[in-house]
Amino acid sequence: MSIIDPYQHIVVEHQYSHIFTVTVRKATNVTKGAFGDMLDTPDPYVELFIPSAPDCRKRTKHFNNDVNPVWDETFEFILDPNQDNILEVTLMDANYVMDETLGTSTFPISSLKLGEKKEVQLTFNDVTEMTLELSLEVCSSTDLRFSMALCDEEKKFRQQRKENIMHSMKSFLGEENSKNLTSSRDVPVIAVLGSGGGFRAMVGFAGVMKALYESGVLDCATYVAGLSGSTWYMSTLYSHPDFPEKGPKEINQELMNSVSHNPLLLLTPQKVKRYIEALWNKKSSGQPVTFTDIFGMLIGETLIHNRMDTTLSDMKEKINRAQCALPLFTCLHVKPDVSELMFADWVEFSPYEIGVWGSAFSILFNRVLGVSNSQNKGPTMEEELENIRLKHLVSNDSSDSEDESQHPKGTENTEANQEYQNSSQESWVQRMLMALVGDSALFNTREGRAGKVHNFMLGLNLNSYPDEFERIYEPLDVKSKKIHIVDSGLTFNLPYPLILRPQRGVDLIISFDFSARPSDSSPPFKEILLAEKWAKMNKLPFPKIDPNVFDREGLKECYVFKPKDTSSEKDCPTIIHFVLANINFRKYKAPGVPREMQEEKDFADFDIFDDPNTPFSTFNFQYPNEAFKRLHDLMEFNTLNNIDVIKQAMMESIEYRKENPSRCSVSLSSVEARRFFNKTNLNNNLT
Repeated sequence: MSIIDPYQHIVVEHQYSHIFTVTVRKATNVTKGAFGDMLDTPDPYVELFIPSAPDCRKRTKHFNNDVNPVWDETFEFILDPNQDNILEVTLMDANYVMDETLGTSTFPISSLKLGEKKEVQLTFNDVTEMTLELSLEVCSSTDLRFSMALCDEEKKFRQQRKENIMHSMKSFLGEENSKNLTSSRDVPVIAVLGSGGGFRAMVGFAGVMKALYESGVLDCATYVAGLSGSTWYMSTLYSHPDFPEKGPKEINQELMNSVSHNPLLLLTPQKVKRYIEALWNKKSSGQPVTFTDIFGMLIGETLIHNRMDTTLSDMKEKINRAQCALPLFTCLHVKPDVSELMFADWVEFSPYEIGVWGSAFSILFNRVLGVSNSQNKGPTMEEELENIRLKHLVSNDSSDSEDESQHPKGTENTEANQEYQNSSQESWVQRMLMALVGDSALFNTREGRAGKVHNFMLGLNLNSYPDEFERIYEPLDVKSKKIHIVDSGLTFNLPYPLILRPQRGVDLIISFDFSARPSDSSPPFKEILLAEKWAKMNKLPFPKIDPNVFDREGLKECYVFKPKDTSSEKDCPTIIHFVLANINFRKYKAPGVPREMQEEKDFADFDIFDDPNTPFSTFNFQYPNEAFKRLHDLMEFNTLNNIDVIKQAMMESIEYRKENPSRCSVSLSSVEARRFFNKTNLNNNLT
């Protein structure tokens, strides 16, 4: 029987864009007017501007004292053919203080036929002639995938991973406990989750992953999902050139050395110069720059300073044979003037794609991952920044039209443009430093804290299929040129939305919560209760979280929540919820091995949230070796101390899979399924 993925049939017809290519050839008799020419010889350059294009402003390099410049620079614009696209060409004179406009002309792009190449002569001030070469072609590359289905790469990974997991699970459980595991169809989908919590979450998750790796549990997992601090460890692990051949034990030792240094050492003149150059390069490429970029650079410099150029796409090497669990990272897409508690889309990042899941759809954004089609020679969704000031760094989307860069893009000569680069970078750095020290209220606002990226949903039109997408059309921001992204922990501090996608069909979730609590004795269920609420709001199966278990059983290293009746709570996952608690670790240095030496007892005798020195605060970015080892070893112990709990849940998941072989991890609701199959039957009858 063939496997049907119903979500695969809910698609949006792709409307092709146009590629408009402009080659600025040359100009003759450039003039500033009779009086102006007597005072100075022009330093001409050309600005191209198409208001309706996403990447709407480009410019050539400038020539000093040249009235007959030859540029021969080529630029590309991506256009919506349904809009009235007008090319504005402005001849400029570069000056030290303020550039001067020498003349402007326009060209109606609609007058150009598809496939046509045309040479156009423009006249400025009656005497200046400019030569342009224009062409218009169809852009057949699809940078966006609009579908509720998992991408093909992830589907292939899951199939390969099942085969690998079947052998690993038999080894982990033993022959007797795995006798029901007879084929890959019986393999349950297991996900490991890590919460946010700054370096506390990162160090704790390091201990967890070491325990899971060495015990064999990690070899049985399909997914590893993280949020905030946990993703910092995931990035450290998956970007390491020796992982997975080298395990977390050695990598964690490197991490301990990295976080033991004073953060002020990140601000040496040499490093600050490197940060500024990196930020300037990002700004120059047309990407928005905010203070989130600075924070990210400092974290990256601390954890992966020698591999800062690693991309998500590079991580495909770690999963190309399904040898590791698929890593999933997350943040929130929010609106600048609406609380994240009222509106937030969960954005997931994997080595395959970037997708927005909060509105129940997935968008493939190849360009962000550095995957480019040969037909697209230039950026398609970038917007130039112009004269970055404080308001540009933290502005709202109403000023999008002003955020256009004056930086040249095209085939300009690097050496000829170096002087421009240096002067522009210097002034940009000055404005940025003024912004940093000039407004202490910046970090108290959404605009001050949020990161910004170009809106890859700009211009998206879903009118073709209003029935299927009626619930998700409303919240999509398809008009703003930029979107705001923030830490997912601002809603709740566990990345359950990534794992609860029905298409992933996860059976067992092993969750590790490193969230802050008022004290060590406080109930540890706040975040998972919020996750349960989110699941109910989105009509997703989730086991009942009984907070009264804390009153009955007290503080434990982990709690198990599972459906009471699998026949009525169909497709509901089992959750093993680990919390940050120092209980048995005080007495045992390994499961079943008591501490004997006083030094060992003193090492393990510590509080996490009740320590007045707050060594494990969310805002602590330096961990001395002892603090690192205490937290790391605690979570390693807690994980290993409950391996039997994990084994039991794994066996029950296998049994559930065995009893429900027809379970479809991407099943639609009965109404939606009926609609799909009715349409199919109707089409068959008509033919």
